[in-house]
Amino acid sequence: MSSASKHHGWWTAIIICVVILLIIITPLSLYATANVETKDLDDAARAQAGGSYVKLPEGVTHYELTGPEDGQVVVLIHGATIPMYLWDEQVEALAKAGYRVLRYDMYGRGYSDRPDGDYSQAFFRKQLLDLLDALKLKQPVDIVGVSMGGAMAVDFTAGYPDRVKDLVLIAPMINSLKNDTNFKLMRIPLLGEFLTRLIAVKVMSDRAAELMQKSPKAAEYAKQFNDQTRFKGFERASLAAARSDAWADYTADYEKVGRQDHRILLIWGTQDNDISPEMVQAMQKALPNVEFKQLDGVGHDPQVEVPDQVNSLILDFLKQQ
Repeated sequence: MSSASKHHGWWTAIIICVVILLIIITPLSLYATANVETKDLDDAARAQAGGSYVKLPEGVTHYELTGPEDGQVVVLIHGATIPMYLWDEQVEALAKAGYRVLRYDMYGRGYSDRPDGDYSQAFFRKQLLDLLDALKLKQPVDIVGVSMGGAMAVDFTAGYPDRVKDLVLIAPMINSLKNDTNFKLMRIPLLGEFLTRLIAVKVMSDRAAELMQKSPKAAEYAKQFNDQTRFKGFERASLAAARSDAWADYTADYEKVGRQDHRILLIWGTQDNDISPEMVQAMQKALPNVEFKQLDGVGHDPQVEVPDQVNSLILDFLKQQ
Protein backbone atom coordinates (compact mmCIF):
# COMPACT_ATOMS: atom_id res chain seq x y z
CA MET A 1 0.00 0.00 0.00
CA SER A 2 1.37 3.41 -0.94
CA SER A 3 2.09 6.07 1.65
CA ALA A 4 -0.68 8.21 0.13
CA SER A 5 -3.18 5.38 0.59
CA LYS A 6 -2.06 4.87 4.19
CA HIS A 7 -2.36 8.60 4.81
CA HIS A 8 -5.86 8.61 3.35
CA GLY A 9 -6.80 5.61 5.49
CA TRP A 10 -5.65 7.36 8.66
CA TRP A 11 -7.65 10.45 7.84
CA THR A 12 -10.74 8.33 7.13
CA ALA A 13 -10.36 6.60 10.49
CA ILE A 14 -9.93 9.93 12.26
CA ILE A 15 -13.04 11.37 10.60
CA ILE A 16 -15.06 8.31 11.55
CA CYS A 17 -13.87 8.60 15.16
CA VAL A 18 -14.75 12.29 15.25
CA VAL A 19 -18.23 11.59 13.86
CA ILE A 20 -18.77 8.85 16.44
CA LEU A 21 -17.62 11.14 19.23
CA LEU A 22 -19.98 13.88 18.02
CA ILE A 23 -22.83 11.40 17.90
CA ILE A 24 -22.09 10.46 21.51
CA ILE A 25 -21.13 13.88 22.88
CA THR A 26 -23.89 15.97 21.27
CA PRO A 27 -26.81 14.27 23.04
CA LEU A 28 -24.87 14.25 26.32
CA SER A 29 -24.11 17.94 25.91
CA LEU A 30 -27.74 18.71 25.13
CA TYR A 31 -28.81 16.70 28.17
CA ALA A 32 -26.38 18.52 30.45
CA THR A 33 -27.17 22.02 29.21
CA ALA A 34 -30.94 21.42 29.33
CA ASN A 35 -30.89 20.87 33.09
CA VAL A 36 -32.98 23.62 34.73
CA GLU A 37 -32.93 22.20 38.25
CA THR A 38 -30.75 24.78 39.92
CA LYS A 39 -32.48 25.24 43.29
CA ASP A 40 -32.56 23.25 46.52
CA LEU A 41 -35.95 22.73 48.10
CA ASP A 42 -34.79 23.49 51.62
CA ASP A 43 -36.06 25.36 54.68
CA ALA A 44 -35.01 28.70 53.21
CA ALA A 45 -36.94 28.10 50.00
CA ARG A 46 -40.02 27.02 51.91
CA ALA A 47 -39.80 30.00 54.26
CA GLN A 48 -39.75 32.29 51.25
CA ALA A 49 -42.73 30.47 49.69
CA GLY A 50 -44.75 30.43 52.90
CA GLY A 51 -47.36 27.84 53.80
CA SER A 52 -47.50 24.94 56.24
CA TYR A 53 -45.18 21.94 56.22
CA VAL A 54 -44.99 18.63 58.04
CA LYS A 55 -42.22 16.03 58.08
CA LEU A 56 -43.65 12.65 57.10
CA PRO A 57 -41.75 9.34 56.93
CA GLU A 58 -40.95 9.77 53.21
CA GLY A 59 -40.32 13.51 53.27
CA VAL A 60 -41.68 16.99 53.94
CA THR A 61 -45.20 17.67 52.68
CA HIS A 62 -46.57 21.12 51.88
CA TYR A 63 -50.20 21.48 52.95
CA GLU A 64 -52.95 23.92 53.90
CA LEU A 65 -55.62 23.23 56.51
CA THR A 66 -58.27 25.91 56.75
CA GLY A 67 -61.89 26.41 57.80
CA PRO A 68 -63.70 25.82 61.12
CA GLU A 69 -61.77 23.47 63.40
CA ASP A 70 -64.96 21.54 64.19
CA GLY A 71 -66.03 21.23 60.55
CA GLN A 72 -66.20 18.00 58.57
CA VAL A 73 -62.82 17.53 56.88
CA VAL A 74 -62.69 17.64 53.09
CA VAL A 75 -59.42 16.55 51.46
CA LEU A 76 -58.59 17.93 48.01
CA ILE A 77 -56.21 15.82 45.88
CA HIS A 78 -54.72 17.47 42.80
CA GLY A 79 -53.83 15.67 39.57
CA ALA A 80 -50.50 14.52 38.17
CA THR A 81 -49.43 17.88 36.77
CA ILE A 82 -50.57 20.91 38.75
CA PRO A 83 -49.86 21.27 42.50
CA MET A 84 -52.40 22.17 45.14
CA TYR A 85 -53.03 25.71 43.88
CA LEU A 86 -55.31 23.94 41.41
CA TRP A 87 -57.97 24.11 44.16
CA ASP A 88 -57.81 27.85 44.84
CA GLU A 89 -61.41 28.38 43.69
CA GLN A 90 -62.77 25.60 45.91
CA VAL A 91 -61.07 26.21 49.26
CA GLU A 92 -62.87 29.42 50.22
CA ALA A 93 -66.28 28.15 49.10
CA LEU A 94 -65.92 24.96 51.15
CA ALA A 95 -64.54 26.77 54.21
CA LYS A 96 -67.34 29.35 54.12
CA ALA A 97 -69.84 26.48 54.04
CA GLY A 98 -68.38 25.19 57.32
CA TYR A 99 -65.97 22.54 56.11
CA ARG A 100 -62.43 22.00 57.35
CA VAL A 101 -60.45 21.92 54.09
CA LEU A 102 -57.15 20.09 53.64
CA ARG A 103 -55.14 20.32 50.45
CA TYR A 104 -51.54 19.30 49.89
CA ASP A 105 -48.83 18.88 47.29
CA MET A 106 -48.12 15.30 46.31
CA TYR A 107 -44.50 14.26 46.56
CA GLY A 108 -42.61 15.55 43.53
CA ARG A 109 -44.83 18.60 43.06
CA GLY A 110 -45.10 22.11 44.45
CA TYR A 111 -43.19 22.59 47.69
CA SER A 112 -43.36 18.98 48.86
CA ASP A 113 -40.17 16.94 48.82
CA ARG A 114 -39.00 14.96 45.81
CA PRO A 115 -37.87 11.91 47.83
CA ASP A 116 -36.37 8.75 46.40
CA GLY A 117 -39.20 6.33 45.74
CA ASP A 118 -41.19 4.59 43.04
CA TYR A 119 -44.03 7.18 43.00
CA SER A 120 -46.52 4.35 42.77
CA GLN A 121 -50.10 4.08 43.90
CA ALA A 122 -48.87 2.72 47.24
CA PHE A 123 -46.35 5.57 47.57
CA PHE A 124 -49.01 8.28 47.18
CA ARG A 125 -51.54 6.31 49.23
CA LYS A 126 -49.09 6.25 52.13
CA GLN A 127 -48.42 9.98 51.82
CA LEU A 128 -52.09 10.77 52.37
CA LEU A 129 -52.40 8.28 55.24
CA ASP A 130 -49.28 9.68 56.90
CA LEU A 131 -50.55 13.24 56.43
CA LEU A 132 -53.94 12.50 58.02
CA ASP A 133 -52.23 10.77 60.93
CA ALA A 134 -49.67 13.57 61.39
CA LEU A 135 -52.45 16.15 61.52
CA LYS A 136 -54.45 13.91 63.89
CA LEU A 137 -57.43 13.74 61.55
CA LYS A 138 -58.89 10.44 62.71
CA GLN A 139 -62.54 10.85 61.73
CA PRO A 140 -63.63 9.74 58.23
CA VAL A 141 -62.96 12.50 55.70
CA ASP A 142 -64.66 13.48 52.48
CA ILE A 143 -62.27 13.34 49.52
CA VAL A 144 -62.41 15.37 46.30
CA GLY A 145 -59.95 14.28 43.62
CA VAL A 146 -59.35 15.36 40.04
CA SER A 147 -57.74 13.43 37.18
CA MET A 148 -55.01 11.18 38.63
CA GLY A 149 -55.96 12.63 42.02
CA GLY A 150 -59.42 11.14 41.48
CA ALA A 151 -57.87 7.73 40.86
CA MET A 152 -55.73 8.21 43.96
CA ALA A 153 -58.87 9.04 45.96
CA VAL A 154 -60.46 5.79 44.80
CA ASP A 155 -57.27 3.85 45.55
CA PHE A 156 -57.05 5.33 49.05
CA THR A 157 -60.72 4.58 49.73
CA ALA A 158 -60.31 1.00 48.51
CA GLY A 159 -57.41 0.52 50.93
CA TYR A 160 -58.76 2.48 53.91
CA PRO A 161 -62.57 2.51 53.68
CA ASP A 162 -62.94 3.41 57.36
CA ARG A 163 -60.98 6.66 56.83
CA VAL A 164 -63.34 7.94 54.11
CA LYS A 165 -66.92 9.21 54.29
CA ASP A 166 -67.96 10.47 50.82
CA LEU A 167 -66.14 10.80 47.49
CA VAL A 168 -66.26 13.44 44.74
CA LEU A 169 -64.44 12.44 41.55
CA ILE A 170 -63.77 15.11 38.94
CA ALA A 171 -62.64 13.82 35.51
CA PRO A 172 -60.87 10.94 37.26
CA MET A 173 -58.54 8.41 35.67
CA ILE A 174 -59.54 4.78 35.66
CA ASN A 175 -57.16 3.11 33.20
CA SER A 176 -54.58 5.74 32.23
CA LEU A 177 -55.47 8.37 29.61
CA LYS A 178 -56.59 8.27 26.00
CA ASN A 179 -53.25 9.65 24.79
CA ASP A 180 -50.60 7.80 26.80
CA THR A 181 -47.96 7.17 24.11
CA ASN A 182 -45.57 9.62 25.75
CA PHE A 183 -45.69 7.70 29.01
CA LYS A 184 -44.86 4.46 27.20
CA LEU A 185 -41.79 6.09 25.65
CA MET A 186 -40.65 7.45 29.01
CA ARG A 187 -40.57 3.91 30.39
CA ILE A 188 -37.75 2.97 28.00
CA PRO A 189 -34.37 3.07 29.84
CA LEU A 190 -32.14 6.05 28.97
CA LEU A 191 -34.65 7.31 26.39
CA GLY A 192 -36.98 8.20 29.25
CA GLU A 193 -34.29 10.28 30.96
CA PHE A 194 -33.58 12.22 27.77
CA LEU A 195 -37.26 12.73 26.93
CA THR A 196 -38.07 13.90 30.45
CA ARG A 197 -35.39 16.57 30.47
CA LEU A 198 -35.50 17.69 26.84
CA ILE A 199 -39.24 17.46 26.18
CA ALA A 200 -41.49 16.27 29.00
CA VAL A 201 -40.91 19.11 31.47
CA LYS A 202 -41.71 21.65 28.75
CA VAL A 203 -44.80 19.65 27.78
CA MET A 204 -45.94 19.57 31.41
CA SER A 205 -45.43 23.33 31.74
CA ASP A 206 -47.44 23.96 28.60
CA ARG A 207 -50.17 21.60 29.77
CA ALA A 208 -50.32 23.26 33.18
CA ALA A 209 -50.68 26.68 31.53
CA GLU A 210 -53.38 25.37 29.19
CA LEU A 211 -55.40 23.80 31.99
CA MET A 212 -55.34 27.06 33.98
CA GLN A 213 -55.80 29.44 31.04
CA LYS A 214 -59.40 30.27 31.95
CA SER A 215 -58.41 31.43 35.42
CA PRO A 216 -57.95 35.17 36.01
CA LYS A 217 -54.63 34.26 37.62
CA ALA A 218 -53.42 32.22 34.62
CA ALA A 219 -50.12 34.11 34.18
CA GLU A 220 -49.30 33.86 37.89
CA TYR A 221 -50.06 30.14 37.87
CA ALA A 222 -47.85 29.55 34.82
CA LYS A 223 -44.93 31.23 36.61
CA GLN A 224 -45.65 29.28 39.77
CA PHE A 225 -45.56 26.00 37.88
CA ASN A 226 -42.30 26.83 36.11
CA ASP A 227 -40.71 27.87 39.39
CA GLN A 228 -41.40 24.49 41.03
CA THR A 229 -39.75 22.65 38.13
CA ARG A 230 -36.47 24.35 39.07
CA PHE A 231 -36.17 22.47 42.35
CA LYS A 232 -33.83 19.50 42.23
CA GLY A 233 -35.64 16.18 41.88
CA PHE A 234 -38.59 17.32 39.78
CA GLU A 235 -37.45 15.38 36.70
CA ARG A 236 -36.62 12.27 38.68
CA ALA A 237 -39.98 12.28 40.45
CA SER A 238 -41.88 12.86 37.19
CA LEU A 239 -40.07 10.03 35.45
CA ALA A 240 -40.55 7.66 38.38
CA ALA A 241 -44.29 8.33 38.36
CA ALA A 242 -44.48 7.75 34.60
CA ARG A 243 -42.72 4.42 35.05
CA SER A 244 -44.81 3.29 38.02
CA ASP A 245 -48.33 1.93 38.35
CA ALA A 246 -49.58 5.46 39.08
CA TRP A 247 -50.63 5.48 35.41
CA ALA A 248 -51.92 1.91 35.46
CA ASP A 249 -55.42 0.43 35.62
CA TYR A 250 -57.47 1.34 38.71
CA THR A 251 -60.53 -0.69 37.71
CA ALA A 252 -60.10 -3.16 40.58
CA ASP A 253 -60.02 -0.26 43.06
CA TYR A 254 -63.18 1.21 41.53
CA GLU A 255 -64.94 -2.14 41.78
CA LYS A 256 -63.85 -2.55 45.39
CA VAL A 257 -65.11 0.91 46.30
CA GLY A 258 -68.33 0.15 44.41
CA ARG A 259 -68.97 -2.65 46.91
CA GLN A 260 -68.32 -0.37 49.89
CA ASP A 261 -70.76 1.93 51.65
CA HIS A 262 -69.77 5.35 50.32
CA ARG A 263 -71.73 8.04 48.55
CA ILE A 264 -69.94 9.01 45.33
CA LEU A 265 -70.33 11.94 42.94
CA LEU A 266 -68.74 11.80 39.48
CA ILE A 267 -68.29 15.06 37.53
CA TRP A 268 -67.15 15.02 33.89
CA GLY A 269 -67.07 17.55 31.04
CA THR A 270 -68.01 16.56 27.52
CA GLN A 271 -64.96 18.33 26.03
CA ASP A 272 -62.50 16.38 28.17
CA ASN A 273 -59.62 15.31 25.90
CA ASP A 274 -58.10 12.99 28.51
CA ILE A 275 -61.02 11.05 29.95
CA SER A 276 -63.15 9.45 27.25
CA PRO A 277 -66.88 8.63 27.41
CA GLU A 278 -65.90 4.94 27.40
CA MET A 279 -63.83 5.52 30.55
CA VAL A 280 -66.78 7.25 32.20
CA GLN A 281 -68.96 4.27 31.32
CA ALA A 282 -66.38 1.96 32.90
CA MET A 283 -66.49 4.04 36.09
CA GLN A 284 -70.27 3.93 36.19
CA LYS A 285 -70.21 0.16 35.73
CA ALA A 286 -67.73 -0.26 38.60
CA LEU A 287 -69.63 2.22 40.82
CA PRO A 288 -73.27 1.16 40.41
CA ASN A 289 -74.64 3.76 42.85
CA VAL A 290 -72.58 6.71 41.64
CA GLU A 291 -74.29 10.06 41.10
CA PHE A 292 -73.20 11.40 37.71
CA LYS A 293 -73.12 15.05 36.63
CA GLN A 294 -72.20 15.86 33.03
CA LEU A 295 -70.99 19.36 32.17
CA ASP A 296 -71.61 20.15 28.51
CA GLY A 297 -68.81 21.97 26.71
CA VAL A 298 -66.41 21.72 29.64
CA GLY A 299 -62.90 20.24 29.49
CA HIS A 300 -60.59 18.30 31.79
CA ASP A 301 -60.44 20.75 34.73
CA PRO A 302 -64.05 21.82 35.46
CA GLN A 303 -63.08 23.22 38.85
CA VAL A 304 -61.03 25.84 37.00
CA GLU A 305 -63.26 26.38 33.94
CA VAL A 306 -66.60 26.61 35.77
CA PRO A 307 -65.67 26.89 39.47
CA ASP A 308 -69.01 28.23 40.71
CA GLN A 309 -70.90 25.40 39.04
CA VAL A 310 -68.52 22.77 40.38
CA ASN A 311 -68.56 24.29 43.87
CA SER A 312 -72.36 24.13 43.92
CA LEU A 313 -72.31 20.49 42.81
CA ILE A 314 -69.78 19.56 45.48
CA LEU A 315 -71.55 21.42 48.29
CA ASP A 316 -75.02 20.16 47.34
CA PHE A 317 -73.68 16.62 47.31
CA LEU A 318 -71.74 16.81 50.58
CA LYS A 319 -74.62 18.41 52.43
CA GLN A 320 -76.90 15.47 51.62
CA GLN A 321 -77.27 12.95 54.44
